[in-house]
Amino acid sequence: MPGLPPPFDRRSTWTTVGAAVVVVVLITVGFVVFTRETTPVEGVVGSEKVEFFEDERVQDRFGELGYTVTVRPRGSRLLGERTGGADFVSPGSRHLAERARELNSVSTEYLPFSTPMVLLGYEPMVRALQGAGVASLEEDGTWSFDMSAYLELTEERTRWRDLPGDAVSSSNRNEVLVRTTDPRTSNSAAMHAVVLSYLLNGEEVLAPGPVDEDVSDTISRLFLAQGQPPESSQQPFEQFRDLGAGHTPLVWVYESQYVQAMVHGPELSEDVVVLYPGPTVFSEHAVVPLTRAGDEVGRLLTEDPELQELAAEHGFRTDDTAQFGALVEEYGLPIRTQVTDVVHPPTYEALEALLTGIEDTYEASGARPPVPEEAGGRGGGGRG
Repeated sequence: MPGLPPPFDRRSTWTTVGAAVVVVVLITVGFVVFTRETTPVEGVVGSEKVEFFEDERVQDRFGELGYTVTVRPRGSRLLGERTGGADFVSPGSRHLAERARELNSVSTEYLPFSTPMVLLGYEPMVRALQGAGVASLEEDGTWSFDMSAYLELTEERTRWRDLPGDAVSSSNRNEVLVRTTDPRTSNSAAMHAVVLSYLLNGEEVLAPGPVDEDVSDTISRLFLAQGQPPESSQQPFEQFRDLGAGHTPLVWVYESQYVQAMVHGPELSEDVVVLYPGPTVFSEHAVVPLTRAGDEVGRLLTEDPELQELAAEHGFRTDDTAQFGALVEEYGLPIRTQVTDVVHPPTYEALEALLTGIEDTYEASGARPPVPEEAGGRGGGGRG
């Protein structure tokens, strides 16, 4: 296939000796034994997609289509580097897909599904933000989060205890900040930077070239003020779920993470509120194939109706919007089936310039470099 580097048959042929996993299927009629050969395919993906790929139904469907797919997590901004012989990578945005294609001299990408970025907060904190004019309850029962009003709070270094009303404990001395991942490694943090840069740049998408110093400094401070952030998206989500409002009162996540938790568990507590940032940004989850087998997996994720339906069941939005809408209705989730206040990410060059500037600020501050995800392991927070 054009755009894929040779050799194509490194791990993707059905005939190469030793390259296929043999699955034995016993048929009850007589003693006939059939064998099915499946091609092993390995992917490196953002941690928010691991549960989807590990779903037994997804695994079975790939098996029916002739593939055994395994994945390992990594921060999306690192997916194009040191792929370790992977057949495909799946970052959380087209910007990072472009980076992966450039680093691996590949021209192909697939866009099987997407998800908007949202905020999760605990009801007492959300009510306090409502009193401050940052959060608002809409007629359809969903919540909005005014990002411009939030920036005003951060400019004044407002603390949770300073918010009006008594919804938040007066002993909460922490600054009102959205918890994110590490912008040096993670796509979800990059998406947060996209929204902040748009607002700080006079509601204009950043243009290629040097980034305004005030814009870069403000965004860098909002990341650095969080302390040591995790490499990728699962850890802050789990900390929010498991440690409560005292540890993570407000977190920036993929909408799909919330939907997946409410459908597949473990469910979030009843006082968790989903808020739609105004504006927000859509994360387009791309697949960049590095071998012919990886290309087939990307194509199947995009074109196979059963895999598309399973993606929707894991909270991702596909081209068939009715699937996602039916899931939201079935589970009674406070989710918007249509998200309208959306900004577009800047070009690859412009966003990289912004993220590189943030990275330089981290380095100048003496902040620790991000811990490689493989070193942490899935049970020790490295997946996060």
